[in-house]
Amino acid sequence: MTARTLSRTLRLALLALCLLAGGCGLLQADRQMKRLDAAVYFTGIVETENAARGPIVVVLYKLDGPPEPVFLDVVPRTRGVYHLAAPPGRYGILAFEDVERDLRYRAGEPATLYEGVALGMEAVDQPPSAASGLGRIRIPAAPPAKVLPAVFDEAYEALVRRRNEVFGASAAIDEGRFAPEQVRAGLFQPLGFIAEGRSGLFLLEPYDPQRIPVIFVHGIGGSPRDWAHVIDKLDRTRFQPWVFFYPSGVSIGLSALLLNNALDELHHRHGFATSIVVAHSMGGLVVRGALNIVLREGRTPPVHHVVTISTPWLGHAAARWADIGPTRVPGSWLDMAPDSAFLSDLMVVPRPADIRYTLFFGYGGASRWVSGNNDGTVSLQSMLPAGIQSRADFVFGFDEDHASILRSDEMVDKLMQRLRAEADPLPASR
Repeated sequence: MTARTLSRTLRLALLALCLLAGGCGLLQADRQMKRLDAAVYFTGIVETENAARGPIVVVLYKLDGPPEPVFLDVVPRTRGVYHLAAPPGRYGILAFEDVERDLRYRAGEPATLYEGVALGMEAVDQPPSAASGLGRIRIPAAPPAKVLPAVFDEAYEALVRRRNEVFGASAAIDEGRFAPEQVRAGLFQPLGFIAEGRSGLFLLEPYDPQRIPVIFVHGIGGSPRDWAHVIDKLDRTRFQPWVFFYPSGVSIGLSALLLNNALDELHHRHGFATSIVVAHSMGGLVVRGALNIVLREGRTPPVHHVVTISTPWLGHAAARWADIGPTRVPGSWLDMAPDSAFLSDLMVVPRPADIRYTLFFGYGGASRWVSGNNDGTVSLQSMLPAGIQSRADFVFGFDEDHASILRSDEMVDKLMQRLRAEADPLPASR
């Protein structure tokens, strides 16, 4: 391949991402995206020796100078997945069984401590090594004999407040947290987006145990505002709308983990028996990834019906070239390459038979940048692979493009029919 051909291919890849993201801020974002490499993300398993009497809290705190908490995660069961993210440096990790259920460590609660953990750039997007002992954290039944570090200060209280603000907090579609500038920050400065507590699962009205939650998940470069027309038509006597807002620039796997953690927390808090998830574009990949996390842990998802709209199950051909050249692109776009590790692994876990699946797609586009028939952004080949169609309970197409399908009255009417058909006679809460 000549340099001229390679440059043209890279431009096509970047243009395709701009189409998916609804704008072309990518070409000015090289410096911002390179900052992603300066952060460390890892995940592992945390568990208690005996059955937990409350959720497990995992706290990451700085060791250079006075202990300063920088990241907080909660696992509401005896064993589960934790995730942490921070700039490179020396850290400590404190994990404790939150018997008092207030997210604060109390004397006498079982706990374990790691100190001197060095996080470097080589660990970005990789699980911790076995040598570090961080892949699996085990909390003994007995309280620790040594005095634990004083990390529970004002900074820790701020982490707790931030967490409570984004997991189940009230929100409105038109409020500033979902504004275009926040969307751009999530796409091009995603780790800062997470650290500042802008990602979360939000309730558009107070929780009602008598109504089934419908969780809306946007695509790359999107926000809950994309769902305004759909939510406006939702039957509020039977359903309650929740919206998941995530930084679409991080890897799809991390977004899936954020969704899993948020849904897990609200299920633990409210005890709803089931829910419905509706996802657009890349959001469908995020949802499937989140379900895989639940299934691999041997848990039963609190979901009985999934609807995906215009999801690129086979990725986007232009994404193959996104990591070539000096321009740094979002990790989610790298995962969109048809042969990426994420997409290859996505369908390994079988979907449970008791989770119903509706597949919607658009065929009203004619982009010359996308091969074959397409919706203007994603090819029909990617949206309609045989393996996905064969597993769907309902498949329907609309003469709409990738964006207009969410504003289509025909699509919304069909979606509402599907929600009603799959809702009866399911209970809303246990």
